[in-house]
Amino acid sequence: MPIPDQVVWASGRRVVIGPPDGDLMGPIAAVEAVADISAGTGLPQLAVRCALEPGDLEALAAGGCVWISFYGGGMPPFSVAVGP
Repeated sequence: MPIPDQVVWASGRRVVIGPPDGDLMGPIAAVEAVADISAGTGLPQLAVRCALEPGDLEALAAGGCVWISFYGGGMPPFSVAVGP
């Protein structure tokens, strides 16, 4: 999902992360992210913006879960936060 200018924080910079296979026309799309150094850990971080699709809120309210998939074989540490 695109990241609006107004939610990119002062220390962050917008970057585009390509698909793991490098195929921009393939089934895995590139994703926009904000890159910076985490104030909490001092480590580099990439933050992507996600949005619910129609029916997602109802599925979560009915006990559904959020699944996060890591393409390309890696599973980096991550956190999930709710915000603008």
